[in-house]
Amino acid sequence: MRYDSHLWLSELSKGQTRHYVKGDIVFRPDKTENRFFIMQTGLARIFLCTDNKELTIGYLRENSLYVTHTRAWIEAMSEVQITSWPLSQLKNLMTVRPEFAIASMQEIGGMLHNTIDIIEDLAFRSVESRFARYLLTEYHQQKSTTIEVMGNTEILASLLGTSRQTLSTLMNRMLKDKVLERVDRRYLVLVDIPYLENLVAGMSAS
Repeated sequence: MRYDSHLWLSELSKGQTRHYVKGDIVFRPDKTENRFFIMQTGLARIFLCTDNKELTIGYLRENSLYVTHTRAWIEAMSEVQITSWPLSQLKNLMTVRPEFAIASMQEIGGMLHNTIDIIEDLAFRSVESRFARYLLTEYHQQKSTTIEVMGNTEILASLLGTSRQTLSTLMNRMLKDKVLERVDRRYLVLVDIPYLENLVAGMSAS
C-alpha cells in the first residue's frame, strides 16, 4: 500500500507525527487510546509477547497502514516516523463520507490478510516453503526478479520463525543450486521461479 493511494486520509484533520529510534516501543497493548497510523519512514516489527516469549507476526515498512486495537506490540527496528490519528476520526469520516468507508476498510483488511498469511505459514509450512513464499511475495510486490530483501538475515529469520543460522544455510544452498543469485547484501535475483512456486505448493510443515 502506498501513501498516495490513501486518498481518504486527505479528509482527516492533521495527524500527530512522532519519531522513534531503534529499539523504541512504538505501541504497546496496554495503551487506552486506539489509533491508526501511517509508517512514513523506517522499519518496525509487529510481535506478540507473553510469558517472556515473543512471536514476530509481521513488519511495517514505509507507507504501511496499521490500526492499534490489537494485542500486538510494535517495536522500531530502525529510525521510524509515523503519523497517527484517533480511530474515532476514522469512524466519524465514515459517517459523514460513507463512500470512503469501503476504501479505508479494504486497506485495513489488507493488513489483516497479510497477518493471517504469516500465521498460516508458521503453522503449516516448512522453513524452506516459508522462505520461498516470502521471495515470491516480494517478487510480485516489487514487480521484479531482482528483489530488495527486508532488513538483515536476523530480521528476516525472525519473520520466518526460524534461526539466523538455519536461514543462512538455506539461502546458501539456494545460491549454490542457482535458484537465487546475490547482487549484494540487500538484493537477490530470483533465477528459478518455478522451483520456488513448487516449494510453496508443497506446503509441508517441519
